[in-house]
Amino acid sequence: RSRLKIKGINAAPALVAVIYLLLLLSGFWSPASGDENPYLSVIVIELLIFVLPALFFFRLRGKKYAARARVKLFEPGAVPFIITASVTLMLLSCAIKLAIYSIFDYSLDVTNIYTSYIPDAPAGTDLIFSALAFAVFPAVTEELVFRGIVLTEYEDCGVASAVLISSLLFAMLHFDVKLFPVYFISGILLALSAYVCRSLLAPMIIHTLNNVFSIFFEDYIWNSILQPRNIVIFSFVAVSLLLLSLMLLFGEANRLYRSYGNFGADSSYIRKKSERTPVTSALISVPFAVCVLIFVLVVLI
Repeated sequence: RSRLKIKGINAAPALVAVIYLLLLLSGFWSPASGDENPYLSVIVIELLIFVLPALFFFRLRGKKYAARARVKLFEPGAVPFIITASVTLMLLSCAIKLAIYSIFDYSLDVTNIYTSYIPDAPAGTDLIFSALAFAVFPAVTEELVFRGIVLTEYEDCGVASAVLISSLLFAMLHFDVKLFPVYFISGILLALSAYVCRSLLAPMIIHTLNNVFSIFFEDYIWNSILQPRNIVIFSFVAVSLLLLSLMLLFGEANRLYRSYGNFGADSSYIRKKSERTPVTSALISVPFAVCVLIFVLVVLI
């Protein structure tokens, strides 16, 4: 049984607020100045900021919470969806970033909320450690919190509300107003993948592949297309590929849900409308307001 009796609409944003603060406080420590392997230090920081609070939360919620949070393997039949969702997320990110660049003349250099720890070391200095520090561990740890805990906790408000609110909190984590749409849309796709695949591992893999693309390959795209003629061609190709990938994505999701229906898969996470917690209660809760306040203060300062 759960030993944490606090409602999800309060417990989830309280956990997220703690993570926001830990992430901000970690910025005062720069391991690059003295560590032989600063990438390893970044990995340790990620574990301390995300994993320890998440594991503590899991423990407080009880032994059955891992099953509620979909901490399990996905079925082999979900692999085509995961591949399609990964490609779709990459295309979506590129398309939104290109729109932001066109509207705000915003730099498209690859950034990461952890790169401040290694200001003078390019991502390719040590391929294995940079991939672990900036692609794999951020994806796994962030998904554990936002698609594992936050999404699950807000299900009392309904699946749609859980997807949107968890994506909003995930987007605020990055403290970047101009790239906010990228993180918000990414959060929605990752949350939907957790439901479609019935596994937290699915968004972890999708997030990891997107991080790898963003960190190691996206710069080559921007360096080759940021000219008026190239932007027009790239925009047409990107939109065409995006529409195609979305069609394939919806087709794979439909196939998986048909199979769930045929085999009577568990859908107990869906709340009846009469049993749902009002979304307004979630949005006006004190912990959620604290998260918003932290985000606003950071972006203003």
